[in-house]
Amino acid sequence: MKNKLVLWGSNAGNEKVLIALELKAEANNVMLYTFPETIVTEAFVQKMMQEWRDDKEAVEFPEGYQSQEIELTVTESLLPDELKAERPDLVQRAQTEWHFAVLSAKLHAAYQQELAEFKEKIESLSTYDIKSFNNLKAFWDKVQGQSRERNLYKQHADDLRDGINALFEQLKEVRKKVNSEFMEVSQGVYDKFSKALDEVEERIATGGAKFNSVFDDLKKMQREYHNARMSNEHRNKLWDRIDAAFKKAKERKFGPDANSGTIADRHEKRLSGLEEAIKRLEDSIRRDDEELNFQRKKVNATEGQLEAQIRSAKIKMIEERVAGKRERLAELTKTRADVQRQAAVAHEKEARQVAKEEERQQIEAKKAALKSEIEAETHAKAVAAHKEDSLFEAASNVLGDVLMDALDTAKAVASVAAEKAEEAFEDAVEKAEEILESLKKEDKEAPAGAQEDVAEVSADKKEDIIIIDDVVHKEGDDKKEADA
Repeated sequence: MKNKLVLWGSNAGNEKVLIALELKAEANNVMLYTFPETIVTEAFVQKMMQEWRDDKEAVEFPEGYQSQEIELTVTESLLPDELKAERPDLVQRAQTEWHFAVLSAKLHAAYQQELAEFKEKIESLSTYDIKSFNNLKAFWDKVQGQSRERNLYKQHADDLRDGINALFEQLKEVRKKVNSEFMEVSQGVYDKFSKALDEVEERIATGGAKFNSVFDDLKKMQREYHNARMSNEHRNKLWDRIDAAFKKAKERKFGPDANSGTIADRHEKRLSGLEEAIKRLEDSIRRDDEELNFQRKKVNATEGQLEAQIRSAKIKMIEERVAGKRERLAELTKTRADVQRQAAVAHEKEARQVAKEEERQQIEAKKAALKSEIEAETHAKAVAAHKEDSLFEAASNVLGDVLMDALDTAKAVASVAAEKAEEAFEDAVEKAEEILESLKKEDKEAPAGAQEDVAEVSADKKEDIIIIDDVVHKEGDDKKEADA
């Protein structure tokens, strides 16, 4: 959008004038310049049209022009009543666009003010503030939304974007500095825990009297671990070491099977031990309460002051003991609740794993069944193809052998007696036909192609029979002539 307009018009005296309009968006007004035709030259008009209007170069106005400042509104015309433009539609369109430009400039100015407040706040940060990051991100999302809806001009949006990116970079630098300081603190905490764990692991390995307090020390270390400020990397490493130390201690005390079973099973075992310990502690507190009631009754019936003091001291001692046991009971009850929660989570996790494993096995079974089905189908096709080839080959071989035997027999018979040759040959042919029929009967299910092949073999062999018949008769005739 251009913020300048040049066009021809006329004044109240109907004299031709050059009209120039310039938007002043920040002031929400328009500067109106009028040049009578008598003071302008063609070169000046070209400069106004091509250079001044496009903000390419400043143009010196000639003497005799008039200027006027007009407030930009939606309803009032940009031109006074005495001026008439040759293209009033251009003036009306410029007025509409410039009004939008003024509003967009105001929005840009408001965003610039908000950006300045962000800059002031971020520059004063001594530590990283995630709230400031989120607020700045929300502001950037708002600017992007206005830019997408074209309520902000591209130049204004780019200007805001550059300022917001600079603030994001400042926040990143602050965060990098804070992270570096935090990692130093985390490393110190990690080293402190590691040193304590080295000592505990040594006590577990050596055993003896020093082993008795290992579990208490590990539990105390576990409580301190949850409240310590560390990075996730250090936290994960320490947890693995604490967990491994617990397992080694249990193996040392309860044997190699102490850590057997699933996590849920171990939680259940721990719950059983906690339930038993809580029951014993409750029974002990109950007995102490009974003893306390007995001593309180007795102190009122004592005869001497010394006896009363002894009983009072005894009551005080029992009360202290009961208070300690109640505190211990509260701690065990809380631990039981935590273990119950952990056991429920472990059972749920194992149930999901079992369901996932069953699903995997079902998928594997389906894959195996599908594979077997494909292999069976492939094997059946291969057998059918092999059977077809075997049938054709068998028919050819059997019939060929039979007919060759028939020929040899016929020749032998013909050499002895011509009249016997025909009878021997007929027997051989009859035998060949029986074998062929037997082959056909045994393979009723043979493919159509195989049966056609057998039929072709049969036809070929019949031709061979005719040829053999001729040979036999010829040899018989020759034999008769020789005998004669």
